[in-house]
Amino acid sequence: MPCGQTVANAVFFRIGSVAYNICRLFVLKTLGVGWHKHQVQTLRWRFFQTAGKVVDHANRVSLKVRRGLYALFEKVRLRIWEFANT
Repeated sequence: MPCGQTVANAVFFRIGSVAYNICRLFVLKTLGVGWHKHQVQTLRWRFFQTAGKVVDHANRVSLKVRRGLYALFEKVRLRIWEFANT
């Protein structure tokens, strides 16, 4: 328990539940079927902790990642845009 107060602990666990559900929604709507079985820790290790570089050049912001992950990030970006516009 993060705290000795029951109400504070309840808020902590509710925020954790909301964060988990948002993460699952992200996985199910944007990543392929092979990612659906992974836990949050694996997703964080394999997807979010990917080395990249944000570049701002000529009034355009872009993310540079290694070639092997470019297709995955492009697909995720497209699926997020489609999900936001449905």
